[in-house]
Amino acid sequence: MSESIASYSVPEHHVKMYTANVQAVLQKAGGILTPLVSQGTYRGEKAQVVNFIGTVEFIERDTPYGDTKLTELEHTQRWIVGKEYDCAVLVDRLDLLKMIYDPTSPYVERFRQAASRKQDEIIMGKFFADAKVGKDGTTTQTFPVADTVVHGNTALTVAKLRAMRKLVKKRHVDVRTVKPYIAVTADEVDDLLGEVAVGSSDFNSVKPLVDGEVATFMGFNFIPYEDNGTVTATNGRGIPIHTDGGTIRDLPVWVPDGMHWGSWDGLVITINNRPDKNNIKQIHGTFTAGATRIEEGKVFQLQVKRS
Repeated sequence: MSESIASYSVPEHHVKMYTANVQAVLQKAGGILTPLVSQGTYRGEKAQVVNFIGTVEFIERDTPYGDTKLTELEHTQRWIVGKEYDCAVLVDRLDLLKMIYDPTSPYVERFRQAASRKQDEIIMGKFFADAKVGKDGTTTQTFPVADTVVHGNTALTVAKLRAMRKLVKKRHVDVRTVKPYIAVTADEVDDLLGEVAVGSSDFNSVKPLVDGEVATFMGFNFIPYEDNGTVTATNGRGIPIHTDGGTIRDLPVWVPDGMHWGSWDGLVITINNRPDKNNIKQIHGTFTAGATRIEEGKVFQLQVKRS
């Protein structure tokens, strides 16, 4: 009897090779946002603490033999909650299944794309979401309104970028050592191209965004990031939107240590029969991950009107 999808048993080492290939391409070309935030790896409980300390100051010594003056150090806790995500696909071609371990297998690329999109969605959804703080994570920290440049019924303009840069400096972000990131869509790129003079140094700075490349302009690293047009303030891959006399897009502006991405145990992949589907083979991938804003004054919102 000829071999079939149902009768073929995928060797365990092929499954391991396939998993390793997906993980490798994710490391090389994963989510857009993942490498732009701080990261941590966790085990065990799905709710974990992200610890960081506040600023410290040197104090002038006014007498040679006086008591040491202590600086009260603020120890702050933010909680990150990992959620489980699954991707399951059915394979109905024996030739592709037998070559599943091949790094060029189309299933490697499709799983990479799916995982990358989900990573971006998780991070994007947490820029302005409530953060859990405190000893037991029961206290809620909302996004500070003071860290917002409001839309003013206009699209993205140079004036708004100037206002955002001023706000970032007032929050004591050291722009000498780090350039804040700002996620933008093609709409915002077009807004800027329409405002700056063709052939000017400003135009040449923005122009790489047309080709989907990262560009630096006015001290910001612009990150091309297209959404699906259906996102709300709390769900979906795209940049959050809300309604205020029209559609307002809330562009995130951040420095890496203001946001945190956490993963649990990496990506786990299995390939098994589906008895409920006539024993066709199923590739099932799962991972646990979460994100949170970890420090106020390092994540900002720049509102632009779209319609």
